[in-house]
Amino acid sequence: MDQINEIKQRIDVVDLIGQYVTLTKAGRNYKGLCPFHNEKTPSFMVSQELQIFRCFGCGASGDIFKFIQTIEGVDFPESLRQLAEKAGVKLESSGYSKEEQLKKIYYEINHLAVLYYQYLLWKHPIGKPAMKYLKEKRKLTDKTIKDFMIGYAPNTWDALYKTLTKKGYKPEDIATAGLISPGRKDNGYYDKFRGRIIFPFIDINGKIIGLTGRTIINKEPKYLNTQETPIFHKNSFVFCLDKAKVAIKKEGVIFVEGQMDAIAAHQFGFTNVVASGGTSLTTNQLKIIKRYTQDLLLCFDSDTAGSSAMQRGIELAEKENFNIKVIMIPTPYKDLDELLQADKEQATSIISNPVPVYDFYLASAFKRNDKSTAIGKKKIMEDLARQFLGVNNKVIIDHYTKRIAEELDINEETVKTVLSSREKQAENTKDTIKEKVIEEQTADIVLSKTSPQEYMLALLLKTPLDIAQTILYKLGQKDFPNPTIQEIFVLFKDYLLGRKQRFKIEYFNNKLNEEQKQVVTDLYMWDLVDVTEDPKKFENELENTFERIKKESARRELKELSLKIKQAELEKNIKLVKELSEKVKALSGRLV
Repeated sequence: MDQINEIKQRIDVVDLIGQYVTLTKAGRNYKGLCPFHNEKTPSFMVSQELQIFRCFGCGASGDIFKFIQTIEGVDFPESLRQLAEKAGVKLESSGYSKEEQLKKIYYEINHLAVLYYQYLLWKHPIGKPAMKYLKEKRKLTDKTIKDFMIGYAPNTWDALYKTLTKKGYKPEDIATAGLISPGRKDNGYYDKFRGRIIFPFIDINGKIIGLTGRTIINKEPKYLNTQETPIFHKNSFVFCLDKAKVAIKKEGVIFVEGQMDAIAAHQFGFTNVVASGGTSLTTNQLKIIKRYTQDLLLCFDSDTAGSSAMQRGIELAEKENFNIKVIMIPTPYKDLDELLQADKEQATSIISNPVPVYDFYLASAFKRNDKSTAIGKKKIMEDLARQFLGVNNKVIIDHYTKRIAEELDINEETVKTVLSSREKQAENTKDTIKEKVIEEQTADIVLSKTSPQEYMLALLLKTPLDIAQTILYKLGQKDFPNPTIQEIFVLFKDYLLGRKQRFKIEYFNNKLNEEQKQVVTDLYMWDLVDVTEDPKKFENELENTFERIKKESARRELKELSLKIKQAELEKNIKLVKELSEKVKALSGRLV
């Protein structure tokens, strides 16, 4: 037995996931609210027999290793290490798969690339302009440059490529790690990062998983990031989290837009600052931050794009139930980096005194529109009516009603009417209905989109052996028009007919290919407990589904017969027309 299977033998998936999710028995499976997306009706299923989980809402699925990777935001080796520790299994190098061995190579390649770029920045004449930029324009100290492992990629075609291949690394592995790109017409490879300051992307375990490069030769784009690779997933990466995680647990988190903002903040002593890794703030990033704190301060650029990004961030963070406040960068400063360099005392004051979300909404609306004109006031009120949508606390409404009325020089009753208008109530109702529909669709996502044939198989997988065999005798291949479902039906029928022992899903799955196994696993894990726990209801469901399948088969056959009759009529084959018409008559009777 290899180490991975030994760990699986020792750790039960229900026990493990039960440490994170409240699970309840649902027939042969367990169910609970998915930890990976917001839902009110459980669609997250766990199978003790198959030792896997599956969410029918967001699609997350896998074994104990995949669960730890997703919930903890770690890669496979780290999930293996954590679970080995839980299971009391001593790891050996043989416990790593070929895929993980490749990942190890990608980590090495990234690490060597960063060391090479650091060498060029510090020791080689080619790095002098970059060092001048960092120290004079960005005001970074030697300590900061070293702590963040900043380097310089020269404006040459293949310097890194030659360096790494000389050390024995394969070009295809270097390319997969995101550091080089293939040339046109089989013209070798060229370095991806050229003429750029290099900032490593470091994960929470201290491994270099990617890079971002800032041009110093006015080349577009200004920032260039590692593409998605086996070890770098931009939507789940938080820049500086490796350095900030301890401070975040004590002080909450400050989320900024750019890497330079985060680096400057750390240099000035604000060690709880993180940034997105070359992407807008995402739900995955927030879920990772949520493991450390519920207190979130958003500090985005002061321009229009920054304001829009802030609002999107607030919406996402509200869904994750963060305690949200906003750090507003004052005019004329563009971002936190600029403010810190110009006036640390003012920056400290602003960071120490963040404003409530609704103060930010007011400031943004006033900034975008001219509050001295009637049209401007109208637009401001339209913006604020949307932003205050869903606020039912009367104290908050009264407080901001007075603020808005004073700022716009209009009657308080007018403001209150707009903020609590029928349109708002209608929108609230519409949102509630929409949420309810989404919730219902999530709860029944498979059943609402499935065919009666798939539903029948899902039922039969949970049906007592003798009843399942009786139904299978009455069904044929033609009743299953979908090729994949038909293949599964044939295999299932062959496996079950004549069988005397209880059906076991894990044994049946061994007879399937990967595609078939995935479909059968999904069918088996559907939450059908409301049907299967009531014998009478279960019997009726089987009977009704059987009738639906047979009627669908009859309709398909009728359609085929109709086409054949038309062809026979064209050929003046009266005898064949009569024979086919008799079959149509007999089939039509089955549809009554």
